[in-house]
Amino acid sequence: MAETTTKEDVRIDADEAAELNREAADDLERIERDVKREAEEYVEAVDGDGCEKESVEAAATAFDFEKAEGDTERIATESSERL
Repeated sequence: MAETTTKEDVRIDADEAAELNREAADDLERIERDVKREAEEYVEAVDGDGCEKESVEAAATAFDFEKAEGDTERIATESSERL
């Protein structure tokens, strides 16, 4: 029978938790930068092709990403304030 890990089985101290949170935040920021760069490159490429509909859709997606990025930053700030 497979063993199940419960939250009671996982114990880390505050320093380990803080380090894991920093690593997760760094990973998220790196991913956000990569996605943003790719989105910007795509918008520029589509603009260059002259396809207006795709250009508008790409710009809207980039805008949505910017908003999500701001929401992520707000959540991260609120979370760190609770620690």
